[in-house]
Amino acid sequence: MKNIKNKYIKLSLPDYQKPVKITLKKSHLKGLERLGRVVMPPDSDFPSFDEIGAEEYVNRMVDYMYEDDRSSILFILKMFSITPLFKIRWFMSLIETGSKWRGMAGAPFRMLQIALKGLIFTVYYSDLTEDQIIHSKIGYDAKIVM
Repeated sequence: MKNIKNKYIKLSLPDYQKPVKITLKKSHLKGLERLGRVVMPPDSDFPSFDEIGAEEYVNRMVDYMYEDDRSSILFILKMFSITPLFKIRWFMSLIETGSKWRGMAGAPFRMLQIALKGLIFTVYYSDLTEDQIIHSKIGYDAKIVM
């Protein structure tokens, strides 16, 4: 029997990620708006994704993404800027279907779904608008009353 001194391998963990200040290009913002129209279609009670001025707020989120995630999201947004809306709808429905697959087959689809919908939902429901229209519509109030 061999004497194993070190049976565990040390894995290197990434260093703390510091925010990287970037400004999205017009093509990225156009892709974001088009994706927002598909994920959050206009509703009579709520403002549309276009109306909240997401381009002002999305940089706050993108600055804190890991470089690999950020570059992938920016690539997809750039592609969406030139893609017709019906193809973006088809792509999102494909992701929705694939995300329901069990095991490893559905994993990439679930990751894409979280990334794309998460980007839109985070920017939309953060409600950084002046009047906080969305928060008032859903009855959200984070005040602590003692």
